Amino acid sequence: MNEKVSSVRLVAIRILESILLNKGSLSTQLARKQTDVKPEHIPQLKEICFGVSRHYPKLNSFALHMLDKPFQEKDYDVYAAILVALYQIDYMDTPEHAAVNEAVESAKLIGKPWAGKLVNAILRRYLREADDIKAIMKEMPSVAHVHPKWILKRFNKHWASDFEQIVEANNARPPMCLRVNFSRVSRETQMEKLSQQGIENEKGEFSESAIYLKQAVSVQSLPGFFDGDMSVQDEAAQLSAFILAPKEGDKVLDACAAPGGKTGHLLESADIHLTAVELESWRLAKIEENLERLAFNAELICADSGDLDSWWDKTGFDKILLDVPCSATGVIRRNPDIKINRKPADIDELVTIQKQLIEKIWLTLKPGGRMLYATCSLMPEENEQQMASFLSQTKNAKEITLNVSWGKKVSHGIQLFPKQNSHDGFYYCLLEKS
Repeated sequence: MNEKVSSVRLVAIRILESILLNKGSLSTQLARKQTDVKPEHIPQLKEICFGVSRHYPKLNSFALHMLDKPFQEKDYDVYAAILVALYQIDYMDTPEHAAVNEAVESAKLIGKPWAGKLVNAILRRYLREADDIKAIMKEMPSVAHVHPKWILKRFNKHWASDFEQIVEANNARPPMCLRVNFSRVSRETQMEKLSQQGIENEKGEFSESAIYLKQAVSVQSLPGFFDGDMSVQDEAAQLSAFILAPKEGDKVLDACAAPGGKTGHLLESADIHLTAVELESWRLAKIEENLERLAFNAELICADSGDLDSWWDKTGFDKILLDVPCSATGVIRRNPDIKINRKPADIDELVTIQKQLIEKIWLTLKPGGRMLYATCSLMPEENEQQMASFLSQTKNAKEITLNVSWGKKVSHGIQLFPKQNSHDGFYYCLLEKS
């Protein structure tokens, strides 16, 4: 696709079609396709793709209400065009007639001129009946709370008293949080440098290295970013290095390391020997890029961390960070396509993968060593229940109680919920091998 002729709307439709077809995450699709628009149009492209994903449960309900029958997969591009127009009408400054006309035009550009009439009829009906449609549907949980019904049910079941906070934070735009590299600069100095550049900021409440920006900016405008003075990382994710607290000379494993934010933070916190294992080579390249900017070295291994024979030399580790693949239900605001593609069956599959990883990685820990189990999930099956199961079956494992000022103490470990203008949702449990 030639960048000169690709409209933002057309690229957005292609990205959203891929997400509706479950052909990869929003971040992956954006990384692949944003080169199809001019650089100055990338923020607009992201606004549309993130916006449609964030409001999908609501927009999807409105669209289905107006359709005689749902679209077939082969026409999900047409459906994506309708969702984009509905988002522009309700949430952007796009004039209504322009949103409709561009959607009709998009049907021709994607090679389906027959769909123009249908798109036009649906959107013009929405312009006439929007208030009535919203009134009819406002009691539907997925419309009222803008989440899939099954996720809402689980949040309500497990976290009834925190339900409203979780849903509101998930629906908000995430704040931009920085992590100061203490091996190079203090938080106070870095805050001062940001202020001198006119970048308003305030310190994080729970991580000593966290700085929040009042407005997100590009990393290019962050003083000292390319010298490794700071990184972009959520405050809850920053807590892992403080909990694990590696000491000088420790042999440390980061078992599921990409994209490398926590890897870098562990290296900033002490002079350690770090091994980072990651399954996918393109994600390993991301870690390498991060460490290069921070001027740190680590042993990077491309392997399945659960397949010990493929990478482990049988020398035990003093400290292990095991940040497992999870449902990411604590970071929905950063990955709103979870609202489109995450399914209840995914949780069961992930729980099985996590269980296998915990059991395998535990074998690589030295007696007296500590392993920090972490997820960005809000599902107890992946968190405290996973830990309860492991502890009951593993005689040489004991939990180290975390006496901290943040999060909610649960049966095992600590659960953090996403907070507006603050940290993401996260879970931590610290284990020691006796």
